[in-house]
Amino acid sequence: MKISKIFIGGWFQRTTLHLSEIWDFLNEQKSELDIPNDKLKQAARNLNLKNVTRENGTLEYILAQTTNGVDFRIYEDGLTILEKESSGDSKDFEDIKKYYDERLSPAISLIFSKGAPVPKELANIKTILPYIVVSRDGAEDTIKKFFEGHGEEIYSAVSTQNVGVYKSPTFILINNLKKEELIRGIVESQIFFREFKTQLHRYLNIHRTIWEKIAAIKEQGAIKGTQIAPLRNELSDYQKTISLIDARIKQMGSYVRTRQKVTDIKQVDEYLNPLFQLKFETLQDTHEYINHLWGMTKSYLDSTIGMFNELQAQSTKTSLSSLQLITTIGVVSGIIGYLGKDKLPSFTGIGLIYFGILLVITWAINNAISALYKNKKYPVKSSDIIKNIK
Repeated sequence: MKISKIFIGGWFQRTTLHLSEIWDFLNEQKSELDIPNDKLKQAARNLNLKNVTRENGTLEYILAQTTNGVDFRIYEDGLTILEKESSGDSKDFEDIKKYYDERLSPAISLIFSKGAPVPKELANIKTILPYIVVSRDGAEDTIKKFFEGHGEEIYSAVSTQNVGVYKSPTFILINNLKKEELIRGIVESQIFFREFKTQLHRYLNIHRTIWEKIAAIKEQGAIKGTQIAPLRNELSDYQKTISLIDARIKQMGSYVRTRQKVTDIKQVDEYLNPLFQLKFETLQDTHEYINHLWGMTKSYLDSTIGMFNELQAQSTKTSLSSLQLITTIGVVSGIIGYLGKDKLPSFTGIGLIYFGILLVITWAINNAISALYKNKKYPVKSSDIIKNIK
């Protein structure tokens, strides 16, 4: 078996505007954003670029060749593919991954360090594996030994018309697929599918976490006045996260349609679909499901925040009422005390001491009433939304 190429890659939601920013950085080491020039130049030097071109195709992309033996393509929709010619040494896998982790990823992160977090940072998704390995003339036993040599076990093996696809957690091996354009189209689609589903799955888990935290707050039944502000602030933090993720999820649908058109144009043969499971309809259905689920999460949070706003207003109103009561009592007492006087009182030391004692008593009463209302438990209304949606 001869391994010809190794691929890895990732996908970030991007547009042609972002591609122009990447081009300016790679070609001229500049950026319109407020990023220090020395950092830009250092990041560019770290990439060890040999040649960079901007290419036109079904999607526009940047093609970069490096002195490290790693080439990479960055497409206008954000798909990034790294590839390396195989030397037959297992160190090739470490080299291509190391280039991404230590050189390319930090450079791209620097360019887009301003503004909202990119989806993978937001979703805490760091992996770019599995490796996609292209081989020729691999017999079944040789392929099995390849996986065993890397400590991997094949969990899926499908073949048709002499083309075989073998999968393990870390590797996808494509054997005897010879058309260069077809190989590239398959690699791009596989990486896009994996990245798209991984992001949606992460968003699903974030939904579950936030939903359970909101439910735990509401299931308390009653909360003290002192808890209202901290819980309200916690919910506001969730609201920021939800708004950002909601925007990202809504963007994702258009990328599926674009990639489907690209795959159709590259004419991925019918017999390859069972091998690679290129079912764009499944992606669209999954995206639609997460989109609706996230809408429910947003509504659930908004209703909870609205409830806490009411509780906070109620608590504030109660505290103000206590202050008004104390003030009114003091004023009325003073008026009653001086209704029978025929001249203004004179200041004495004892009078001032007496006045100070009154202030201390008033302060103590006010704090006692305020503490009473702060520790008063306010009922938490249950939501009409079902709480156990996962």
